[in-house]
Amino acid sequence: MIKIDFEIPNEKYGVYRDAIYLAEDHGLSDAQIEAMKQERYDNWVNIIENPPVVEEPETPAPAASINISGQEYVLLDGTPPSGASVIEVNGVWYVKV
Repeated sequence: MIKIDFEIPNEKYGVYRDAIYLAEDHGLSDAQIEAMKQERYDNWVNIIENPPVVEEPETPAPAASINISGQEYVLLDGTPPSGASVIEVNGVWYVKV
């Protein structure tokens, strides 16, 4: 295995440093290796200039009511009445009806 360290300066983003690992009998020409270096550099610049957009999944609205073991619970709105039975499901509070 051989390691080819390389770096390509970029006036805007600094220096791109990387290494390519190849088998000793890789059979690639110098031009092919240079193309690999350039492709990695181009990918680096592209990801900096066009970062991937990560969309947050929408949080579904809590159910208006749930049924647990035959007992119905409705979404808690405000403070529960004194003595009410409440349950929390995934951070949402319900009151027994």
